[in-house]
Amino acid sequence: MGGKTYIVEHLDPELGAWSELEYITIAKESQEAGARFCLTSLPDGFKVPERLAAVPAFEPTTKGVEEIYAADKSRVCLLDPAAKKDLSPEDGETFDVFLFGGILGKTPPSHGACAMQTADI
Repeated sequence: MGGKTYIVEHLDPELGAWSELEYITIAKESQEAGARFCLTSLPDGFKVPERLAAVPAFEPTTKGVEEIYAADKSRVCLLDPAAKKDLSPEDGETFDVFLFGGILGKTPPSHGACAMQTADI
């Protein structure tokens, strides 16, 4: 599947009902846009809900972003609410992969993506 890739590194051993609904929505909207939606860094034994697994654009993996894009991290954009630069339409031409940083929906943001930034993502 061509187009953009949207990634959430899901580090929890389970998936709550609210997160499941969020992920299903993201996967369906990605499908409609010709993109794919990935959950990465899934713990061994993680059970993907059937409704999420049924969306063709959805791809689960136990691999982390650093491993998946080790050969070319330049096309990965870390979406961090604490970033010094706002996302712009031009970034869609520069990047193929958009990695959501931090914990989705957490207010205020915990800036958890900072560790990934220092890992050159």
